[in-house]
Amino acid sequence: MDTNSYEQEKAKVMVIDDDDSVLKTTILILEEEGYQIEAFLTGKEAIDKFNNNIHAVVLDINMPDLTGLQVFKKIKSINPYVPIIFHTGTTAKQEERRDLRRQFRPHAYVQKGDPEQLMDTVVSAVESYGNILRSVKLSESLYEELKKSSDRIKTNTEDTIHAMAMTVEMRDPYTAGHQRQVANIARAIAERMGIPKEQIVSIHLAGTIHDIGKMQVPTEILSKCGKLTGLEYDMIKTHSQAGYDILRTIEFQWPIAEFVLQHQERMDGSGYPSGLCGENIFIEARILSVADVVDAIMEHRPYRPALGIEKAREEISTKKGILYDSNVVDACLSIISDKSVWL
Repeated sequence: MDTNSYEQEKAKVMVIDDDDSVLKTTILILEEEGYQIEAFLTGKEAIDKFNNNIHAVVLDINMPDLTGLQVFKKIKSINPYVPIIFHTGTTAKQEERRDLRRQFRPHAYVQKGDPEQLMDTVVSAVESYGNILRSVKLSESLYEELKKSSDRIKTNTEDTIHAMAMTVEMRDPYTAGHQRQVANIARAIAERMGIPKEQIVSIHLAGTIHDIGKMQVPTEILSKCGKLTGLEYDMIKTHSQAGYDILRTIEFQWPIAEFVLQHQERMDGSGYPSGLCGENIFIEARILSVADVVDAIMEHRPYRPALGIEKAREEISTKKGILYDSNVVDACLSIISDKSVWL
């Protein structure tokens, strides 16, 4: 529907009638009111010429090639909003006219030979269509504004997450880049699994800040070169809950706080902080857990040198279906084998 044509030009009315004298009379009546007329003697020709710049249709019912009822259906399939006025010389019982209205829902049913009623009905139909066009235009405008607003929120969310990630990395230089790498690995796994695009975005963002809870862990523990004591390891384990506590107050588009909370959970229930198992763990968190383990094994840590990709492959392969989701592991192993994809 072209809203501009309605606002800038005279309204166009299509008149369809197989009676040439009736057609000419109807044209004169409507042109006198200032309407542009497109007139046709057959329904087939009218349908071929119909377009969304027509603002109302005056339609005879009894025609030889296609009946008015057939033409009605064809036009409504092209533009369901355009008002159609049944204009007929056949006298029908009130009950028959009621059935027609219920079945086809025309704008009106007008008897031929009453020019004033026809004119009033066409004026009403054109005004009605104009209101519909303005409503559609307003709806499209509102949709665009909502889309822009949503895009701004998404951008602000990503900026916030990246700022948080940088804060964590500034406190823990030994794991600088770890969150980014986990986010990238998790995204690659999700893509390989065929996860929907919007869900992949949420996984990548959660990966970017999955260790934000380490802000509450003393720096000397995070950067300790020797083996951690039991107490120190217990403090490290608080980072999932701490991350959740930080993020749950922020209104994200996705439950990112929950993904962060669960990224240390394991399929057999041996993880933390809640000991969740199987599908009680978000798929996003299951993907993050594999990505986190793989990157942690591959890269250097204060308490040990980098162990490499083969050690990471061995870890997730031997514990597939035990600690780690089998489908996630399969996708990750596939990526590891594809050297051009692996980051």
